Amino acid sequence: MLDHTFLFKEGLWRCEGEFLDGTGKATRVAGEAQIRHYPDKWVYEGTLRTDATPPAEHRTVYEIQPMAPGNFAAPWTSTSAAFGTLHGRFIVVADAILSSYESATGRYRGQDTIIRRDAKRYSARGVLFDGGKIVSAWKIELKS
Repeated sequence: MLDHTFLFKEGLWRCEGEFLDGTGKATRVAGEAQIRHYPDKWVYEGTLRTDATPPAEHRTVYEIQPMAPGNFAAPWTSTSAAFGTLHGRFIVVADAILSSYESATGRYRGQDTIIRRDAKRYSARGVLFDGGKIVSAWKIELKS
């Protein structure tokens, strides 16, 4: 398995990119992702702020079950004001960390693909659905 740094090592990542709403309208975003490791869980706290008038801030906290040696998947749970509790899995496949998730009710579903560019840079692409409708899609660059 490739030596991933995002999620697998504690640290602060700067994030910037753009969000697309369900109609395809793009909005610039910037923020940070803080990764902390504890004996029983990893915590990923993310904050993104829109470059819009008025600006909006989206915060998400993920609790991740630490990946056991030799394993390539780890379940996670997150909470956000907008979507409630989401349950998903991070799955490592070569240079990518994949994530698939859904809300407790099944209303919201989504996926993320996080590609390692090098030890200090990752690119994330993802989409969130409300039923069959696209809520948002994104492209984010992460740098440590």
